[in-house]
Amino acid sequence: MSPRTIRICIVGAGPRGTVAFERICANAPLLSPGQDVHVHVIDPYPVGGGRVWKFDQPRELLMNTVAGDVTVFTDPTVTCEGPLTPGPTQYQWARMVADGRVTDVSDEAKAEAAVMEPWSYASRAFQGEYLSWAFRHIAARAPFEVSVRVHRTRAVSVADCPDGMQEVRLEGEDLPLRVDAVILAQGHYDVAPTTREQRLVDFAARHGLSYVAPNSPAEADLSGIRAGQPVVLRGLGLNFYDYMVLLSQGRGGRFVTEGDRLRYLPSGDEPVLYAGSGRGMPYRARAEIKKEIVPRYQPDFLTAERIARLRRDAGTGRTDFVRDLFPLVAKEVGWVYYRALLRDQSPAAHARLVAEYPALEWGTPAMERLIEELVPDPELRFDWKRLDRPADGVGFRGQADFRAWILGQLAEDLRHSRLGPARSAVKAAAAVMRDLRDEVRQVISHRGISGTSYRDHIDRWFSGLNNYAASGPPATRVAQLLALVEAGVVEPLGPRMTVTADEGAGVFLASSPDVPGAPVRATALVEAHLPLTDVRRATDPLLASMRAAGQCRPHVIPDAGGEGYETGGLDVTESTFQVVRADGTPHPGRFSYGPPVESVQWVTAIGARPHVNSRTLLQGDAIVRACLRLGMARLARDGHLAAVAAAGFGGESAQAAARASELTVPLAG
Repeated sequence: MSPRTIRICIVGAGPRGTVAFERICANAPLLSPGQDVHVHVIDPYPVGGGRVWKFDQPRELLMNTVAGDVTVFTDPTVTCEGPLTPGPTQYQWARMVADGRVTDVSDEAKAEAAVMEPWSYASRAFQGEYLSWAFRHIAARAPFEVSVRVHRTRAVSVADCPDGMQEVRLEGEDLPLRVDAVILAQGHYDVAPTTREQRLVDFAARHGLSYVAPNSPAEADLSGIRAGQPVVLRGLGLNFYDYMVLLSQGRGGRFVTEGDRLRYLPSGDEPVLYAGSGRGMPYRARAEIKKEIVPRYQPDFLTAERIARLRRDAGTGRTDFVRDLFPLVAKEVGWVYYRALLRDQSPAAHARLVAEYPALEWGTPAMERLIEELVPDPELRFDWKRLDRPADGVGFRGQADFRAWILGQLAEDLRHSRLGPARSAVKAAAAVMRDLRDEVRQVISHRGISGTSYRDHIDRWFSGLNNYAASGPPATRVAQLLALVEAGVVEPLGPRMTVTADEGAGVFLASSPDVPGAPVRATALVEAHLPLTDVRRATDPLLASMRAAGQCRPHVIPDAGGEGYETGGLDVTESTFQVVRADGTPHPGRFSYGPPVESVQWVTAIGARPHVNSRTLLQGDAIVRACLRLGMARLARDGHLAAVAAAGFGGESAQAAARASELTVPLAG
């Protein structure tokens, strides 16, 4: 390929790889005018969907985001530097399929599209087909300067060349790729088992048991789990719901509608699923909101000014989440909750709330007194502790008592979900918790709070609570869980569940200290949660080789007076997400965003959402523009930009060429 060609390598062909490719196509005519730009996309899985959104996974596995809230395209709300190039959301694409404007899809996708509404939850396989179409759509409409080659393999290493280029070696290919920049967009990657997990693997092998380590349910081997076998599911989050469906409906059972409830008709091939977790309560259902565009909540108290103030001490380890930020989060949630609760219930109380609440600080005696006077019934007040640990202090007499309690909790949650945030104060609060993630992210990411606070308050508490309350499954899943508990297929075990490996009996023992009764004896244990992304344990060949060579490092969040907290996130710079090497210097031509940089940026696994100025789209644009400028700098350095100057490009094109000619790039690592 000509030395005048800018070359960019994207490792990972999932949603973020697709966003990066689209942003290259959008920005190249402006930032690299007249230059060929060649993109290498590396992934053993299909482009667009990548590994998570494969086409061949069971159709029972659903997204937990509605079709109208899924995109990989920019829209007028996105405040990126690059040009906006709108495209269809997942729902809009489904209409294109249903109308016959898109035909190159599976029959299953056509059937889904025919009945899809903006508030429908698509199968993950459907999402894979949407993303695949998006990638092909972007490629087909790429500017003439941009070309792309997809390599269906893995990247195994990357090294710097003396001339400032980089060599990316691919599994099964002899010649490395020479590129200007590398974008790491792998998403969730494989990690080595923890010591505890490896002990359980060995225990299961010794005793002929089934142990399913943390994994994507779509990839888990469940063939060893037999009909009627007692199985412990550890974890009650989104993965739990996936395993629940795969081991029930996926085994031939059926859900039938009876009035406003579901009833489960077993096939006889189901195991018995004993489910529990620390909280003891499955993730709450997402609220049903029957709108195509749901505007994002705009905070009244956690404003841009407050965020800027909190960010002043970023990197010093002096900011504490519970002391400095959580009161603002709690005040926003309380503001939404109590307005929704009192609006119709008591107009006079609502008027007083609106008049007095904004001036008070959360947690102060004056605020507590106001809430007590406006909401005399303590059961109706928003209680963070009760939300987090709903079973605490209940007092269960036995398994049947806990089972009845959790059935009541699930039914009540389902009722609130169907009311939606417009009529349920509970779901209004959950919706604002979800929307406030962006403000929280802006404060705590990139060393915004102390390492100790991030470890204890974010990793060990708030992240889990936020996901439990605000990022749960579709309401349908909770209705199905209700039916499965009533059918005896799922048996909830209780809070603070513990699982031990009994060498003498050769079984797994599971129990809850809060629910009296003998431990459950099980011959299979399923870890119903994903493995944590951790660059220190990465078995992904590229990340592992980079770590071994000192080309990347885990992110460390400092404390004001201590060593700080070493996370498993891949350390990157704040503005352009450049990968930071072991010596603390950012690499000029390596970038990463998404799940690998979790803890550097909080809740970064969330996909792009339309109409909300998505961080994923902003980051993809910033990274790509840095890559193109890097390529232009190399061309300027090597004397290949004379044609650009002679052609007399104007506007941003001329400015980009001038900036590129002035940019200094290190020749080697």
